[in-house]
Order: sequence, then C-alpha cells, then structure tokens
Amino acid sequence: MNTLRLLPLLSFAAAAAAQGPDLLLTFSQPELTLSGTGGTVLQFLNPNEVASLGFSSTPCPVSAEKWSPLTCYQTMAGDEDGDGMFWNPALFGTIDALHVGSPASTVSGFANARETFWSVSAPMGNNVSVPPFRPGDVARIIRNTLGDGQVQHFMRQEQFNMALGLPLATPIDVDAIAFHTNFGVYFSLDQDIFCPLLCGGTFVRDGDILCVPPGALTLTPDVRIATVVPASASVAYNEAQVDFMVIAAGVTDRFGICIPNSTDLEALEMDFTGPVTPIPTCTGVVLFAPTLLFATETMTGGSLLTTLGGGTIYNSPCGPVGTSCGFGPTFGNQVGIQPAGAIGAKSHVNALASTITLVNVVEPKQHVMNVFPFGAPFGANQIDYATPFPLNVALIELVGPPVPGSFPAFPFSPLCFPDLYAPSILIYAWLPGPVGTYPLIAIPTFWSGKILFQNVGIVAGGYELSTPCVIEVQ
Repeated sequence: MNTLRLLPLLSFAAAAAAQGPDLLLTFSQPELTLSGTGGTVLQFLNPNEVASLGFSSTPCPVSAEKWSPLTCYQTMAGDEDGDGMFWNPALFGTIDALHVGSPASTVSGFANARETFWSVSAPMGNNVSVPPFRPGDVARIIRNTLGDGQVQHFMRQEQFNMALGLPLATPIDVDAIAFHTNFGVYFSLDQDIFCPLLCGGTFVRDGDILCVPPGALTLTPDVRIATVVPASASVAYNEAQVDFMVIAAGVTDRFGICIPNSTDLEALEMDFTGPVTPIPTCTGVVLFAPTLLFATETMTGGSLLTTLGGGTIYNSPCGPVGTSCGFGPTFGNQVGIQPAGAIGAKSHVNALASTITLVNVVEPKQHVMNVFPFGAPFGANQIDYATPFPLNVALIELVGPPVPGSFPAFPFSPLCFPDLYAPSILIYAWLPGPVGTYPLIAIPTFWSGKILFQNVGIVAGGYELSTPCVIEVQ
C-alpha cells in the first residue's frame, strides 16, 4: 500500500487501440457477461447500466462487458434525490436509448460516459441539476459552472412534442434514438399516442420508427438540437412494416420460436455500411433513410436486425446477431451475455449505439456499509475493476459531504473517462490488468462519510482514468 500523493499528470495519453465498430447497449433484464469477468461484480449487467461489445479490441466471441456502471452514473449525478446518499439502485429506471454525441472534452474518437446521451424510463431527481431528466428527454450528465451533476439535453421532451405536433407539456417516453446531421433524428416512443397535427392526424404506435428530417432541425455548436420545426416528424417505417421486417429476417426468440412480430420497437442505430433508401412522406419531404439496426420487445435472446433487404439478421464482425428460424434459440452469446441454461437470455436489447470503446471501470462489492459506530476491519469490503492496461494505480479519498467536484483531465485520459474526481486523491494500491479485486481500508470507529475511488491506467506517455465510484459509509 502506498500513501504517496499522485504526481501531476504530465503527458498526453497516447494509448492505441484498433478502430472498429464497437456497440454500446443495454438489456431489458439483469444479465451476466459471457466472460464472467473474473468472478467480480462487474459480471452483473443491470438495465440502468451500459455494456460494451468491443469488436475493435477483443477476439471473437466478444463478451458484453460493463462499460458505465451505475456507480459511475451516481457519482456523476450526485445526491440527485436529496436523501443524503449518492447510491440509488433505481436511478433512471432503465436506460432506454443511447446516442454518442459530440465530445464533452477532447477525445480521440472513443466514447465516454460524459459524452454519451441516453433516455430514462424514470425521471432523475432534481436536487442537484437545474434542468430535468425525464423519460421524454435524451440527455447526459455534465459538469458546468453550476458544478457536477448537471443535465445537458441532446433533445428535450418539448422538442420531440413540437416535432410531433403535440402540446409541449405532453408526457412521452422516448424508447429509441439514432441521429446523424445528414439524416436527422430517428426515434420511437414507448406508448401509442394520437398526434392531431401530424399529417392531418396520425396515430403513432410504439412500434413505429419516426424521423425528424435534417431540414427541420437547427443545431447547437456542439451538435445538439437547438430548435425543431413544428409538426415536422414523419413515420419512416410504421409498426406493420417493422413487423414485416422481423418476419422477413426469420429470427428466433430465446425459446427457439420464430418471431412473428415486433410489438414495441426498443433500440435503433444507423449502419452506414448499408444503402440509403428514399421514403416519401405525407409532408412532401422525402426522407433519405440510412440502413438502420434495430431491436424489438419480442426479440428475447438479444438479437439485432437490420432494415437491409427488407429485414435481415445483423451480421456483426463476429457473425450473425441472432439465430435463424429452425436452428434453435437465440441464446444471447451473440451479444456477449450468458444463456439461461438450455434457453436463451431473457432480455431484448433495450438501447444501442455504434462507437469505439475501452472498458476501464471500478465497482465496489458493497455500495453501502452500515458500520457506524463500530467501524469495519481491513478488507470488510472489496473493489473490483476491469482495465485494458497492464499497470494501474487505485486512487482513494475519504470525504464527508460534499464530495469534491471533478475537473477535466485533458490532455490526459483521451480514451477513457475524461475527468478526475478528487484533487487530493492518494495512491492506494498498484494493480495489474485485466481484471482484479483489492481490499478496502479499515473503517475507523465513529466515522461516517463517503469513500471515493478511481483507477488510473499507466500507458506509454500518459494516463487513462477509470469510471469513478463512491462507497457510502454510515
């Protein structure tokens, strides 16, 4: 154990990783990584956490590894519900959509939890952030002049409603999203809703894929939605067409049954390797739709389909992401999760984004320690980690409320988490990669507060930060 203070970060992080079509995704049910992640808590994938399929850096078969743990989001969000604790296992409900946006800090093409937008099924508390984070928003959590834990929107509920011709305050739940400046915003809603101003009156269904074309959008300098033309959305593919694509793809569910319909569209992403399809609309604007990857509620086992050819199973760098009809269940290994015995995993893919990723994460085995006033011995809790780097240090700080704010690590950590979460962190342990566990310090008697952790990967010429985490001691 080393109590030397971490020296200032002095050089640019130059770690190299192969470029490739990685996927970020969430699952509708709790799942297990295909690899088992060394038996650590990082093997457990929850619906309000994001996993990575690292095709660019991992040989096949690829395991869906935890990329942004709930502990990371909770450290970013702070005490959002005002209960005195960061830990809130129900934060966000589920993550329903993903979009990797313009960087919140300068990075090298790699996604991080600061620049990724998502949608939620349950609103985040507003004890910290001034702007809200609701099921009708697509947003991320940043640090700004108001401090950490602030919500920044890619597209607000009011803007979706304006595009749909709905009253701005109408509650909606965005269930899937994909965006590109050349193609506009493609999205789906979680519930059916009648839009009286859309094309003379349109009953939008939860299985529809809608589009706000690029000509109806104005963008901020960092490529978020600034304004939307009213009633400019159109149905690119209706639910019946999505049903036909599911049928045409001929994919099985977790029981090996050929899937006959979509029910509810759950995830979207653009596939720029496929063709662009012109789609006429009732507004007179022709949509030029890219090939889309998608998942539906019926696609248990975690299959992914594409609009290519009127509906096919997506072919990833490791093979088809789903099992063809007549060849047994879709087990889940195609998206890096473990089957449920002789049948497939329970989940459908709930959110999806294409990007480049590295997994550099930490998570404690116990998020809350109720040990006051007696304290706890050395090793009463443990911290698990996963890293792509062969040499790392664990950083620790014991803090009482408030937790110190983060500050940008740039020009360091261009590939992983972009912020250092405490200005006076101590080196606690030296850690080898790729997966491991280290013990927590002894908790003294009559002490309560928060213990802040973050790992640092030491690479050629620089440093790469892991996601942060907080342990509550009370």
